Amino acid sequence: MNEKDKTVSEKLFDRYEYIAKKYAGKIYSYGEISYEYEDLLQEFRLKIFQSIKSYGRRWLKYRAGEASKPVPLQYYLEAAASNKARDFIKYIKRESYKVKMDAVNMDYGVDCDSEINVSKNKFIIHGVDLLEGLSGKERSVFSLYLRGFKIALINRVYFSTPQEKKIRDDVKKTGDQPVDASYIIEMQKKKIIKKYGNDLIQSNRVYTTCNIEDNY
Repeated sequence: MNEKDKTVSEKLFDRYEYIAKKYAGKIYSYGEISYEYEDLLQEFRLKIFQSIKSYGRRWLKYRAGEASKPVPLQYYLEAAASNKARDFIKYIKRESYKVKMDAVNMDYGVDCDSEINVSKNKFIIHGVDLLEGLSGKERSVFSLYLRGFKIALINRVYFSTPQEKKIRDDVKKTGDQPVDASYIIEMQKKKIIKKYGNDLIQSNRVYTTCNIEDNY
């Protein structure tokens, strides 16, 4: 996409994307919530993009005389990213301090083969990890798809750096179709269905086991 064809939001995102990297770099132990660094970075990129949209609506209200003048955009985005980082840190600490079952003198467990937990970036259906085999941006792309984000927004995240956009545009100039988020999504869907189709359509099963030692 040429610079002149970009929307105002996209141009502002290019300018302030560094804030996402700045605050993603402040988060440690993200493995505690099953995140990879690229997952974390994409979360902050989305926060920046969504906050730019929100700021635009506030600015329009100000221009229409319906609200006071908002703070400068950079400070607004910094505050949004800071709040996001604080939420991540709190959540990671909470997960880290949970008592694990093997740390107590009790043998009890629940085995459920399906788990959808967006905050932990887990999408498991009947024991099948829908993110299986994916890493980096490909993993983030499919995660965003599973969360219900539109392809247009996912593509903006997928092609988020000047180098990636240049490669995309160069491929288009040759007449070929560049690999984009839609391609990643379709390939992952086909792979998962081909490999685990029967498992995905089985009925829900829940197992509960309890092993109690009789000391009497």
